[in-house]
Amino acid sequence: MSSEPVVDVRDPAVLGDPMCGYDRILAASPICWARLPGGEEGWLVTGSAAVRAVLSDPAVRNDPTGLPGPGAQTQEEMFLALGTPPEHLPYLRASLLSLDGAEHARLRRGISHAFGASRVATLRPRVQQIVDELLDDLGAAPGTVDLLEEYAYPLAMAVVCELVGVPEADWADWYRWGKVLVDGDPARITPTLGEMFAYCHALVDRRRAEPRDDLLSEVVAQDDLTDVDAVALVVFLVLAGHETMAHMLSNAALALMRDPAQRELLRTEPELWPAAVRELVRTDGPVQLARLRYAATDLEVGGVRISAGDAVQVVLGAANRDPAQFAHPHEADVRWQAEHGGREGSVGFGWGPHFCLGVALAKVEAEVALRSLFDRFPGVRPVTEPAWVPLPRGRHRVNLEVHLS
Repeated sequence: MSSEPVVDVRDPAVLGDPMCGYDRILAASPICWARLPGGEEGWLVTGSAAVRAVLSDPAVRNDPTGLPGPGAQTQEEMFLALGTPPEHLPYLRASLLSLDGAEHARLRRGISHAFGASRVATLRPRVQQIVDELLDDLGAAPGTVDLLEEYAYPLAMAVVCELVGVPEADWADWYRWGKVLVDGDPARITPTLGEMFAYCHALVDRRRAEPRDDLLSEVVAQDDLTDVDAVALVVFLVLAGHETMAHMLSNAALALMRDPAQRELLRTEPELWPAAVRELVRTDGPVQLARLRYAATDLEVGGVRISAGDAVQVVLGAANRDPAQFAHPHEADVRWQAEHGGREGSVGFGWGPHFCLGVALAKVEAEVALRSLFDRFPGVRPVTEPAWVPLPRGRHRVNLEVHLS
């Protein structure tokens, strides 16, 4: 497409307040030609129906290899252009985020049982134990608390590492690696990835020699998964499982601090907590932008023609506040969610083949963590009004310093 971009996602007006910024773009057009976070031009998709159509269409790929136009470069060329050493390419290619179709389904199938609702239910007591220990520590500390760094991150890291099989002595390394990757400094990313891949290879070898009751031991026992597959899965699960979860907890906690009516409703009717988690993921989810995708063929979405090779960027946050889809688009309404939300098509956990693998675990973690926080410290409140902090690739975070009482 040759016309000038209608919007620029890198506009400070969007970066400074992304939720409102994407809402404004949605109000103008649910699909528009835009300057995307990486600087390339492509389609920005904000409408709920269009986002769900794109994410469920097998003709829209994560891997641009072999496509015409700007998407013609292979994934390897994209990674190498970013300074990625050739020896890291096999692990990046094997990531669930990089795969499409049958190969993606094969790797996902190998671990999906570990995230089923029945198995996750058995983890609830352990999640509660970790939450209680963290809240005990917070309550013993005088003054203010950084809720993201001292509660959300440690909880998310502990849960996913225990599930995967990462020893507790190594959690601090994963926390450090995750911070480097999120901050996006190219000079630090390459050596950090090297450390992570080497560590995971050593851990795979240990679990193969001495299996334990963890997901990694199950993975290495599967004949159709290579060591590269296993390493890529560990990296994906630990990083995605702690970073996204921590921001989900921080965002949701802040939303409830700002809404005393919803807090009171949950205090008097605690059975509504599962609905509250679903609703807060919709209104204050941690992931605004899905991974950049590419059209493999010409297609039409919402009356707009998208050409083969075009980049397609969907905005989950805008889709979840689309007035055409939701009765209360901008405000969390827990009771409404409990009565109607299951039929409304939130994309807070994604949609289609790449729908969040850990959604059941995320819901349990969030329910236990948020309910316990507000039960223990009903007067918790922000020290100052938090601000969005822009991160690379269109991502954001909210730092949340709070008084506990």
